[in-house]
Amino acid sequence: MKQLNRFFNYKLIMLLIILSGCQSEPLTSVNSFDGLSIDFDNEGKGEPAIILVHGWSNTRTIWDAQIAYFSEKYQVIAPDLPGFGKSGNNRSEWTMASYGEDISTIIKQLNLKKVVLVGFSLGASVVIEAANKVPDQVIGVVLVDDLKEVEMQIPPQMGHYLDSLYMDFVTNPTKEKLMAGGFFKNNSDSAYNRIVEILDGASHIGWRESIAGYINWQNDHCLDAIKEVKAPIVAINSDLQPTNVEAFQKYVPDFKVNIVKNVGHLIMWDNEEEFNRLLEESIREFTKK
Repeated sequence: MKQLNRFFNYKLIMLLIILSGCQSEPLTSVNSFDGLSIDFDNEGKGEPAIILVHGWSNTRTIWDAQIAYFSEKYQVIAPDLPGFGKSGNNRSEWTMASYGEDISTIIKQLNLKKVVLVGFSLGASVVIEAANKVPDQVIGVVLVDDLKEVEMQIPPQMGHYLDSLYMDFVTNPTKEKLMAGGFFKNNSDSAYNRIVEILDGASHIGWRESIAGYINWQNDHCLDAIKEVKAPIVAINSDLQPTNVEAFQKYVPDFKVNIVKNVGHLIMWDNEEEFNRLLEESIREFTKK
C-alpha cells in the first residue's frame, strides 16, 4: 500500500512539474479586437515591460539588437504590426487607432502593469494611440525619428507623392536609393541586406492603406492625441532634419528630445550603442517618476 501511495505521489509531482513548465512558456500571439492574429517576440522578465513597435514596411526584426540587450533586465515585447511580418493582414481599416488597439490588446492579454512604449517612424503614432487606450499601464512613451514637425499638415498632392515614393522604395529597393532616402548611413551593405530580407516575399496587403491612415492621423488626430497622453514623452531623433521642440512643447510641455548625430532614419542600426544608452536613460527616468 505504501509503495502504491509513493507511486501516485511521484506521478502527481511529475504532473505538476509538467504543467508548471507548460504555463511558463511566454505568450507570443494574441487575437486583436477584430480577430486578427498579432505575433510578437516576448523575451526576458522585469518591470517595466518594454514594447518595441516597428515602422511602415518593417517587421519586429529591426529590434533584434534591442531585444537581446534589454531582455537581460526587462520583459521585452516586439510585435509585428498587422500587414507586416508574421501577423495577419485580413483587416478592413488600416488606421493608427486600429494599430494602437493592437498594442493595447497585447498589454491587456499579458496583464502588464507598467509599460514603456517605443515607436519607430510610423510606430510613433501607434504608441501614442496605444498610450491613450491604456493610460494607467503606460509610464513612458519614446518616439524614434518621427513627428519632428508635429504641426505639419500633409496636402493631398504630397500624400500621393509620398505613396509613390514609399512604394517604390519597397518594390524596387537599391542600396543607393535607400541611402539617398536617408534610411541608413553606416554599415550600408549589411543594412541594405537586412532591408531586402525583410521585404522579400512581403504581401504588401494594407501597405498603401496604412500610408493613407498615417497621413490622415498626422493631419486630423495627431495634436489632440499627443495632448491626451498622460505619460511623459521623449524622442530619440536623428539629425537628418531638425526637430521643432518648441512646437511639440506647446502640446506636451515636458517633451524632451535626444539627437543622435551622423545616423540615418534607422538610428538603432546606425549607432546601436548610443541608441541603447539613450533608451536605457529614458526608461530609468520613467521609473523614477
